[in-house]
Amino acid sequence: MLKSVKLKSVFLFVTMLGTFGLFAQDNQVSEAELTKFANAYIELQVQNQTAQQKMVQIIEAEGIDVQRFSAIQQASMNPEVKVEATEEEIKKHQSAIEKMQKLQPELEKEASQRIIATGLTMERFEALAGLIQNDESLQQRVEAILMKSQE
Repeated sequence: MLKSVKLKSVFLFVTMLGTFGLFAQDNQVSEAELTKFANAYIELQVQNQTAQQKMVQIIEAEGIDVQRFSAIQQASMNPEVKVEATEEEIKKHQSAIEKMQKLQPELEKEASQRIIATGLTMERFEALAGLIQNDESLQQRVEAILMKSQE
């Protein structure tokens, strides 16, 4: 677990360094690139909804209510949150977590494929996400593209 956290921290740090380098290199983002980003964003939203449905099915298949699962999950993530759970509920919760974790590589692969299908590389998508997150004018341009796509 600790090794995983360290790897994620290193990955995040390297990603941030790459993103900062892109700020200096590329202040101009074309409308075409923003449209690709918006399309990828929509695809990821659709995938997220499907993934949430799969997770609900996993939880329910374990015989635990989704709200109860969420309460146990919050307590497991935050020591300040207390919840009384039976040993059986804890086992069901843990089993559901393990099954959801097994889904993760498939979900990541699908997300990558969806992004690439829009014409962006993963690296460029992540770089654009960083640029957009830190630039209000880019955010507004993406929002306009998203609104236009809903018409």
